[in-house]
Amino acid sequence: MAGSKPGERRGGRAPGVPNKKTADVAEKLAALGCDPITGMARIAMDNKNPLDIRARMYSELAQYIAPKRKALEHSAQAGLIEALLARIDD
Repeated sequence: MAGSKPGERRGGRAPGVPNKKTADVAEKLAALGCDPITGMARIAMDNKNPLDIRARMYSELAQYIAPKRKALEHSAQAGLIEALLARIDD
């Protein structure tokens, strides 16, 4: 029987190896001496920059320190929330 077994990898990039496009961009940035993380940090820490730009840079940088949390889906029975709110109002 052809095909891979469950959990078996065949072909493709090894885990952790960047794709060609990502590797090309990293090479070009290195050749230019450009470090985007350092640049964003400098923008974020410069009080002369507008607050909205600084906040955006901090937000972008935070992704490298703390992963984004997944959104939680909430579902409730129809009318349950209204009933709970009614009990609070009483």
